[in-house]
Amino acid sequence: MLFRTNCAKFVIVIVGYVLVAVVSDSLEQKSRVKRPRAPPTEPENDVDGDLDERNNELSTSFVPPGFLSPSVLEYLELGKSIPGRPGTDYPVLGIVPYTNFYCDEQPYPGFFADPETRCQSWHYCDIDGRQTTFLCPNGTQFSQLVFVCDWWFNVRCELSEKLYAINARLYGRPKLDPAKPHRSITKQLLENIFNDEEN
Repeated sequence: MLFRTNCAKFVIVIVGYVLVAVVSDSLEQKSRVKRPRAPPTEPENDVDGDLDERNNELSTSFVPPGFLSPSVLEYLELGKSIPGRPGTDYPVLGIVPYTNFYCDEQPYPGFFADPETRCQSWHYCDIDGRQTTFLCPNGTQFSQLVFVCDWWFNVRCELSEKLYAINARLYGRPKLDPAKPHRSITKQLLENIFNDEEN
């Protein structure tokens, strides 16, 4: 008897669940709105437009949406904003590439343009030998002369390796002129300084 009661309750729960699922499905179908798959036609793409347009030359600047990838569009926009031809006059790198530059091979720490990347990347060699590599923005190259990324037309990348020696001045110790002895502070000097202020 207990078994039959439990089975009956179980069947009622299952039937109730199925009914709720069917009713909610039918309500969802009624509330759905059919949307068009394509966006409405724009006036510039209207085929029923003015027939005189068909006799005009085709516009070469019109590119259908989605025809070019975002990276190609960015590349084309880059060419408009920076003088010169990307990839020809200056490098266009998106990531720091692997090159054969090693700080261990440099006689001193400092900043070094990488001619293998046409000077778009540069390396910082720390005093303790650590190497960090950076990338100049597109249209710029690392100027070994002034240690900054500058416009490509201001940088002579082929001279960079010859200018590596400029880094020696960054961490070098200043040479003292032995002909000029240091001025020592004496009691007389201090009295002269403080007495001059009182007058």
